[in-house]
Amino acid sequence: MHLGHCRFNKAKGELTNQQTGDVWHLPRAERQVLSLLIDYQGQVVAKPLLKKGDEQAPPLSDASVTHAIFTLRAFLGPQYETLIETVKGQGYLLKPHRSRKHQSQRLPTNVIILATCIGIFVIVSIMTTIILWGQFSQTATSPAQPFSESTVTLASGKTVDVILYSSSKTNNALLKEQGAQLEQSLAECKRSSLQSVYLSLSHDEQVLNITLRGELIGQSVIRNLKISDLRQPKKFVSQQWLKGVEICD
Repeated sequence: MHLGHCRFNKAKGELTNQQTGDVWHLPRAERQVLSLLIDYQGQVVAKPLLKKGDEQAPPLSDASVTHAIFTLRAFLGPQYETLIETVKGQGYLLKPHRSRKHQSQRLPTNVIILATCIGIFVIVSIMTTIILWGQFSQTATSPAQPFSESTVTLASGKTVDVILYSSSKTNNALLKEQGAQLEQSLAECKRSSLQSVYLSLSHDEQVLNITLRGELIGQSVIRNLKISDLRQPKKFVSQQWLKGVEICD
């Protein structure tokens, strides 16, 4: 079964990147989730079905299914990660994929020339707009700068940067508290695919924005998360939440 530039051998439970030659022997969760998505390709597969157990293995947890989807998308790479679609409130769907070489058709020469001219015009217009906007924004605004940067060293010796952003230089106690809790949890990790973590709060301090950057199976991975908390006092980052996000490998 082909998925983008990868090939899945269901019998062996192996996913092979045919461009790089990398072979990944899938763990139980990834193998079960991908097999079911392929069996029901083009249909939404509910989480209870993806989690099902049998006589040999217990059911998977919600976190295991979520992590399996994340790692499968990472191996497929940015070009094909959207083949696995999240259907909110229902489950996941594996979209049909055809090789591009079967879809491409040679366009008439006049169409190519027209498209090229339009493309050049659009590029020139965009560049002009960027230059004018840059000249204006230089006097109007300055780029956002982090107000706090720290480095956490894991048990393996790997380091993860934790960077906090805020539009204010004062009254950042809540953001610092969330950053410190995240640093503490990272320090307890033996291993992690993360390389840097960015945190910022909305102006009303109702939403915590977190960006996780790392590398997984040779692929650059970025996860953008938003956590809302209307309680007082606020506890955006909890141990239960961190366990579900699986910041440790």
